Amino acid sequence: MLSPAARHRLNALAAKEAAKADNEYGGVRPDASIYQLQLNELKNDHHILRSIQSENERALAKSEVIPKHMPYVDGVITSDAKLESDDVVTTIMLWCFDIGSFKEGLRIADYALKHNLKMPDAFSRSTAAIVAEEIGNAARIQFKAGEIFDLQVLLKANTLTTSFDMHDEIRAKLYLAIGRAYMHLEKYASAVEFLALAVKRNENCGGKTELQKAEKLLKGQIEAHPATPLLNLNGSPVVNDFGSDALHSETSN
Repeated sequence: MLSPAARHRLNALAAKEAAKADNEYGGVRPDASIYQLQLNELKNDHHILRSIQSENERALAKSEVIPKHMPYVDGVITSDAKLESDDVVTTIMLWCFDIGSFKEGLRIADYALKHNLKMPDAFSRSTAAIVAEEIGNAARIQFKAGEIFDLQVLLKANTLTTSFDMHDEIRAKLYLAIGRAYMHLEKYASAVEFLALAVKRNENCGGKTELQKAEKLLKGQIEAHPATPLLNLNGSPVVNDFGSDALHSETSN
C-alpha cells in the first residue's frame, strides 16, 4: 500500500506527464517512464489475477490492487489531457465495474469517453460499449437476484454513452435495466419509454412482457389520476401556446 506522500507524488507525476504528452506531442508519449512503470505494475497484477480461478476470489484480489493504481489514474484525470490511449486508466475502469464500484468506474469512464480512449488491444468492443454492457449486465444479475440496480448509475451510464455507436443488443441491455428500475419506482411512463426502446433495439431482450405490464399499469395510473387544469393564482386556467388549458398529471415522471 502506498503512503499518502507516495500517492501524492505519483498523482502529480502522472498529471504532469499526461499534460506534457498532450501539449507537446499530440497524445504521443515519448517520455513515458511513469506510464510504463505503472503499466508494468498493472501487467504483473493482471498475471496474478489470471492465476486465480474463483471469480469471487479474483474480484476480492482486484479490490485490493486497484487502490495502488488510483493515484496514477487520478493524476491523468486531473490533467484532463487528450491521450490516444492509456491501458492503465481503461483497465482500472473495467476492474472497478468488475468489483461493483460502479460510480468510481463511471468517474473514470467520463474521462475516457471524453477523450475517446481506446480499450487495450485484447478487447474487441469499444470503450463506450464496454461501459454500457458492463453496467447492463450487472443490473441484469441483480434483477435475477430480486434486487434493483441503482437508477442513477444506469442513467449516468446512458448519458455518457448515448452519442456513441454500438451494437443494438448492448444498448438494449442498458435500456431494459433503466426500464426495470423505473418500474420498481412505479414511474410507469418512463418505464414504458425505456422498455419500448429496449424492445425496439432488440426484440429478444426479454422486455416484451414487462413492457405490456408497464403499459397496463400506466393506463391504470392515468385513469386513477386524470390530468387536471393548471390554475393561475387568481384561479383562472393556465393556457398553453395553442389556446388550450394546460394540464397537470400526477403520473408525470
